[in-house]
Amino acid sequence: MPIYEYRHLKKTGSCRERFEIIELARKEPLKVCPDCGQPVEMVPSIFTGKTNILSPANLKEKGFTKMVRDREKGGYRKVD
Repeated sequence: MPIYEYRHLKKTGSCRERFEIIELARKEPLKVCPDCGQPVEMVPSIFTGKTNILSPANLKEKGFTKMVRDREKGGYRKVD
């Protein structure tokens, strides 16, 4: 089931401005917040796409270090 993102049209003290909810795809969008009853509207969710997927080729540029098990010496070693 998809996750939909909504935002309140009026400020409320009891709910956050934005919230996510899991709904059936064929269901009508929410008109009011299920918690406080204030009007809400559906907003586009941020989609990351393939450019943010980690792979062995882009680990370093994303700030990660690849480590592999060194069976001869024991432990792990850094791979450049």
